[in-house]
Amino acid sequence: MNKIYITLISFIFAPAVAIAGANIVEGGAAQSQYDAEKAASKVLAQKDKKFILREGGSDTPKPKSMTLKVGEKLFIVNEEEKYTHNVYDSTDDSWVLQKQSPGGVAVISFDAPGEHKLRCAIHPKMKIKVKVE
Repeated sequence: MNKIYITLISFIFAPAVAIAGANIVEGGAAQSQYDAEKAASKVLAQKDKKFILREGGSDTPKPKSMTLKVGEKLFIVNEEEKYTHNVYDSTDDSWVLQKQSPGGVAVISFDAPGEHKLRCAIHPKMKIKVKVE
């Protein structure tokens, strides 16, 4: 009985870090959205085994963090010539993108505020904190 109470209390009072639903589109549908919206969107490019944040016409190499609004799209694009990437949310392991071959595109948005730590499963030094407001 004590284990049930401890588990319930831990769940109720656990920090509200992520566990927000993520909406993910991959493949051809993501590519179509990217082609239509990339100029006015936030793009997290993967190049030289690093993340590059593109927004407002400028690039930020190896960003430590970024901010999105609830529902705002983030395009994740593999710009490598030969490396595959596999981005996932390490905060709560609630989602993993399919392995992205060079040229691959995915789009993600979040349903609720929270903080997410994105990483590449293949290249562990690739990481970024995403705050959703």
